[in-house]
Amino acid sequence: MYQDDDAKRNGTNQMAMVLVILVILACGGAWYFFMRDSQAPTPTEPVPALPAPEPTLPEQPLPAEPVPEPIPEPEPEPEPIPEPTPEPMPEPDPLPPLNDSDDFAKEQINAVSDGMQLGGALQDDNLVRRFVVFVDNLAGGEVMRQQGPFTPLKDNFKALEMNGKFYLDPEGYRRFDQYAEFLYRLDETKLRDHFMLVEPLMESAFQELGYGAGQFRSAIVDGMDELLAAPEYDTPLELLSHSVNYQFADPAIEELSDAQKVMIRMGPDNARKVKSLLRRFKAALNE
Repeated sequence: MYQDDDAKRNGTNQMAMVLVILVILACGGAWYFFMRDSQAPTPTEPVPALPAPEPTLPEQPLPAEPVPEPIPEPEPEPEPIPEPTPEPMPEPDPLPPLNDSDDFAKEQINAVSDGMQLGGALQDDNLVRRFVVFVDNLAGGEVMRQQGPFTPLKDNFKALEMNGKFYLDPEGYRRFDQYAEFLYRLDETKLRDHFMLVEPLMESAFQELGYGAGQFRSAIVDGMDELLAAPEYDTPLELLSHSVNYQFADPAIEELSDAQKVMIRMGPDNARKVKSLLRRFKAALNE
């Protein structure tokens, strides 16, 4: 009976202890709670406000470095254009002997004439020797008519009578038209080139006359200068009749060389044409 009571008392005591502990814990918790709220809060130093972050701009892509344009390769220096090499002149055929040179001389005359015809104005034989003799006399102011390279003029000299006086007839100038026109139309360069082809033969013929080697060129220049020095007259020239011949009434004209008086008798227009060729040919010889 006592044990049961003791057991009951022990159980009741344990329960009471548990309840006491719970009450203590509850009271302690309530005290802590109320005491915490009743105490003034301890001031704290304000935390400095952080500056608002600046708005972050979207990152701009760095400009791309310009790609350098490719440096053009320097153009290669043009190769120097080689100067054209003149084609070598073909070796001329050997010259024929002087005694057999007529065909060769006619070939050169035809080449220079370029289709123009003199209509039988040239002799047919011994042309190189005839021309050399003609030039030799011309350089001295004389005109070789019989042995020259030209055939005699068909028409005779004409005089015009007016008021009892005689004058050089302009109709007589026409005798020389064919020769003057032929010479005027010659190409001086071509004439020079073909002259130089025949020149060795002419030198040989000139030496036959007793001259030294290399002197024919000077003789032909002297002959041209003689003709170029002839005066020109555009007015009618008075003549004096002596038997079957005529002389110029002006002594200054009559004293001119025969070669220069032939230039006057052919008329001023024809004389100018002949002089034109002589000047051009002379200049070509000096080139």
